[in-house]
Formats: sequence, C-alpha cells, structure tokens
Amino acid sequence: MKIYLAGPEVFLADAVAIGVRKKAICNDYGFEGVYPFDEPLPSGGPSDVGHRIFDNCVAMMDRCDIAIANMTPWRGLSMDVGTAVEVGYMHAQGKPVFGYTNVAADYADRCDDDGCDIEAFGFHDNLMCEGPVWHSGGSVVRADVSLAERWTNLEAFEACVRRARQRADA
Repeated sequence: MKIYLAGPEVFLADAVAIGVRKKAICNDYGFEGVYPFDEPLPSGGPSDVGHRIFDNCVAMMDRCDIAIANMTPWRGLSMDVGTAVEVGYMHAQGKPVFGYTNVAADYADRCDDDGCDIEAFGFHDNLMCEGPVWHSGGSVVRADVSLAERWTNLEAFEACVRRARQRADA
C-alpha cells in the first residue's frame, strides 16, 4: 500500500531529507511512502511550473491508497492550505486520511477574539480539515514539541503510520 505524504515540509531547506525520513518510517511499517519530491521539479516559466507541480501531486495522490497529512499550523493559525486541499482530494476519492500536528492546542484556543464566532469543537483545526480524518475512523494525533523541533520531530507522524497499519490489518 502507498501512502501520500502531505505537508508543508516541501517548503523547508531540508525538505528532501525529511521526505527520506518519512519514507523510511513508512517502509518500517510495510508501506511505500510517496513524497512530492519523488518527482523531479518541472522546468518552464513560474506559472507553468506551478501547474505541473499540481498535476504531479494529483497523479501521485491517484496512485496512493492512504494519505497522512501534517496538520501543524503553517504560516498562521491553521494548517497549510495546499495540504488542506490534498486532504480534501484524498477524502473525496474515498481514501483514508490520517493527520498529525506538532502543536497540540485546540483551534479555538489559538484564535484571537475578533468578535466573530470561533469553531469551539475541541478540534485541532477547522472542522472541514479535521472531518476527513474523523470520517476515516481516526482523530488527529497531537504532539506538543518545541519550536526548534516543530518540523523535524516525527513521533506524531510515526503514530499516524502505526494507525494506518492497524487499519490496513483490520
């Protein structure tokens, strides 16, 4: 079984090394990890490259059986918006989605009071982000790691891989 590895790590300086580590953990549990940088970056003008990267990611997700999404807040209050799209895409395909975060606080606790309603459901993120994980029979694995380890600590990721293995074996 193949697992699509979704998350904002692709924007980090050590993105390839993180992908290698994640794929090794998947392999330890009998899965094949599929990471966006498994495909070479296309060439061309900026918009052409962006569209080709999108096409490559969709093709990779189509070949996968499961997704594991890093839902750690990225550049703000919520998870990376591109990862959220990938979560929705995999869910719409009827494929299980597992999620993890290295920031344990509830979404409502991270929101500033701006006078608008806040989704206070005890979720890590917006209900439309967390819903596919719940619908897949799980919950978002939460860890609370230091800022220095926020993008390199893979304990919660490994817990998701373990859950995926348990579900696959059931």
